Amino acid sequence: MKKIKNFIDEIRKKVSLKPLLENRKFTIPFSIGVAIVLWLIIMINQNPIREQVFTDITATISLENTVLSEMGLGITNDISSQKFTVRLSGPNYIVSSLKPEDFILNADVTDVNAAGTYKLALVGSRNSNKTGYTFAGISPAEVEVTFDFIDTKEFLITPKIVGVVATEGLVAETPVVNGLTDNKISIKGPRAIMEKIDSVVAYAEVNKTISSTQTYNADIIIYDAQGREIDMTGLFIENKQVKVSVPISKKAKLPVKAAFNNLPAGLEAKDMSYTIDHSSVTVVGTPEVVEKMTELTLSPIDFTSVSTTSNSFEASLVLPDGVKLLDSIEFFTVSIDTSNYNEKTFTISSSKIKYSGLSPTLTAKVNGSIKNVKICGPSQDIKNIKSDDIYAVVNLSDHTAGEYTVSVTIKSDKYPKIWQVGQYSVVVTVK
Repeated sequence: MKKIKNFIDEIRKKVSLKPLLENRKFTIPFSIGVAIVLWLIIMINQNPIREQVFTDITATISLENTVLSEMGLGITNDISSQKFTVRLSGPNYIVSSLKPEDFILNADVTDVNAAGTYKLALVGSRNSNKTGYTFAGISPAEVEVTFDFIDTKEFLITPKIVGVVATEGLVAETPVVNGLTDNKISIKGPRAIMEKIDSVVAYAEVNKTISSTQTYNADIIIYDAQGREIDMTGLFIENKQVKVSVPISKKAKLPVKAAFNNLPAGLEAKDMSYTIDHSSVTVVGTPEVVEKMTELTLSPIDFTSVSTTSNSFEASLVLPDGVKLLDSIEFFTVSIDTSNYNEKTFTISSSKIKYSGLSPTLTAKVNGSIKNVKICGPSQDIKNIKSDDIYAVVNLSDHTAGEYTVSVTIKSDKYPKIWQVGQYSVVVTVK
């Protein structure tokens, strides 16, 4: 025993707490740690169990991986508008630190397997790592939920802009919806509501006088077959507001003129005497385009089709972009005055065939003549013209060695106002 006592005394001499207790770097943290431990002991032993009340709490309902989602059913009422009071019980130091985001209210939908309105019991669960408390009560204890089949449909939007007036001399056209494919909008919602939708309108009230095309924000409004507005609560609409433009156009009444192609060298369109069954028409278009227009031109008439017996043709109106015809006219009848013209038929020999565009390293030859070539022109010219006065031209541009069937153009240097009636061709051998 004496040896043990001596050993302990020896240890005490070697190990002393005095230096530690005199060191502030040790004593300050040590004191704080002891104080915290003591505070926790007091709080745990002396803090009574109490309740913390939270109001305006919303419920959460998940349909993921449920029979309802497989059936295509969804929640159609606004459960977020239903508020609940939650009482949490636990030690004061725990419940006093809780916040609404530390817990959630859930409703079980396991037993729901059909459309309808149900009252589902609410259960509280933790939503954070804070523990040590219980759910003492939820009021109301149930949440009312309506389930229905969810459908998605596309509807055509009808734009309606109220109060737009065009400046005098201009025209406010029918409004158009911007930025949507085929002017359609997708709406998703409960089948019971979707089946009531008859029309979708993009509506804006403007009440302005405008002189150029304007674009406005228009609200989407839906109506049933009786024209009553449908409440859009519970519906998902990809765009509840769209852009609608009101095009501003200008009207003009303009003369119509005929156009011709394949005219003979000595004739111009202005030299031709003709009438059109609609000599003038009314068009409407963008002001900057219409203001520059002085006349309208018809699609060209092929002059090789014109003769003393064929002088009436149908043609359509050629309009620039941004301009449209207000009159209901699809075709115009052009009647050419050929009373001072006459016709004659010729045979053109191979020696009277000329070649254009032929490469200098190649030669061309036509065997035979071109028979029954009908020529039309001023009566005096036709009276005097002889077969030696006309010739045929064959265009061989881009042709290499070979045999080709090529169209010909009949010409006369002496009588430049005559033209061929119909189309003619020859077989050419190029070497």
